[in-house]
This record gives sequence, structure tokens and C-alpha cells, in this order.
Amino acid sequence: MKFSKNNAKYVRSLQLKKYRDKFNNFVAEGDKICKEILTNRQIQIKACFVNADWEKANQELLAPYTESYSVVSSAQMKQLSALRTPPEVLIVAQKISWDIHSIKADQKWSIYLDGIQDPGNLGTILRIADWFGWSAVFCSPDTADLYNPKVIQSTMGAIMRVPLIKITFQELKKLYPNLTVYGAAMDGENIFSLSSPSPGIVVIGNEGRGLRPATQAAIDQSLHIPKGPNAGAESLNAAIACGILCAVLNQY
Repeated sequence: MKFSKNNAKYVRSLQLKKYRDKFNNFVAEGDKICKEILTNRQIQIKACFVNADWEKANQELLAPYTESYSVVSSAQMKQLSALRTPPEVLIVAQKISWDIHSIKADQKWSIYLDGIQDPGNLGTILRIADWFGWSAVFCSPDTADLYNPKVIQSTMGAIMRVPLIKITFQELKKLYPNLTVYGAAMDGENIFSLSSPSPGIVVIGNEGRGLRPATQAAIDQSLHIPKGPNAGAESLNAAIACGILCAVLNQY
């Protein structure tokens, strides 16, 4: 895909979910995430736009993509990018398809997001799962769009390594009937007092309302992160809570 006004319009349209869904493509912007995409040969690249300096510094990385990338000016990159400061490189890629049957979520730790709305939280949680080596992040259908540009940016490349799959909790339980379900809750067991929990799935609720009743009913064990003695906060950010739970559970 070469630069043109029509192609620039198409690339910018991918900032909206309806067009990402329609074309099954997403946009990634910036040096780190684009380098990871170019290195990961399993992702189908539809277009890659770079400035002259980035091309010169990354000739070896770009070598396999001579038919896919094109050099653009700063003015042209500004027309392609949605960022306030246009990046050195921008990629249009096909959405990643994960095989849910190969994940084996009933044997390894994984995460389920029950209506997380903030794209930054979603991306950060995926990055947390990547850091701790967890098997997957599953999301309810009403969770933020997986390919929202804010999600892509905040994953720091984790979206290419950790399966991220939308599925209802009921469907997930049917697929993995022996799945042990842990849920973050204010009235749960102290996470620091657990005794050798078996691997399972940790459910993180919506930022405002927490877990929905149907999901709450399926939980085998509720977990609580205790406050400090002089704490004033009413709650933790969903991604921070998830990070703490993952860090503690990862030691078992």
C-alpha cells in the first residue's frame, strides 16, 4: 500500500472500531511496537509507512518487507497518524487470530475481564499477563475493543505474545468445565494468606460496578487485597489490582 489521500483516509478510519471490524485490520504506531510486529513473522502486514531516517536505521529489519513498506514525508505521516506527534513508523496489520483450544486454561493461570471499559487498563493487564507468563487474557463481549489504538500502545508488544480473546464467561466454562475460578472481591480471602492454590482463572470486574452477578455466582474462591493500616483509598485501579494478584499467585 503506497501513500495516497485515499489510503491515508483508510488508515485514519481504522481509529474507529466499526472500520477495524469491517476490514479486520488495526493500526500500530511508534518505534517499539512496530519493530516487534516486523520481527513477528506470524502477523500479516498490510502496509508499513516509515520516514527516511527510520528506513536508514532499520534496513535489515525492513528487508523482508520491500513490497509492504513505503517511505513518506513528515507531512504525509501526519495525515496517516492519529498521534499528536507523528511517529517515525506506522503499520497497518491484520488482526491476530488465536486458537482458544490450544491455550489449556484449566492447567495454567489466566485472566478473565468482566466488562473492563478503559482501553489503558485492558492494555496494561495484557502487559501484566505477558510479564508473568500467564497463558491468556479472556474478555467479556462488552470489554473495550481489543484493537483500540490505546490498547495497542499500552500493551508494549504483549498483544503479539499473549492470546487475547473475547468470549462469554458461560462459553468459557463450557469449554473448560474443570476450570478453577478466582474472583477479586472486597469480602474475599486475604491474597497473602492463600495456601497453594491450584492454577485457574482470575476474574477482574468492571472498574465501577465490579463483577456482574452471573459471573460472581461462578466463582470458586474470592480473593481480597487488604488495605494498609492508614489507607484512605476506597478501591484499587483494576489493572493495579490485577498486577498484585498475578504477582502473588505466580509464586505457586
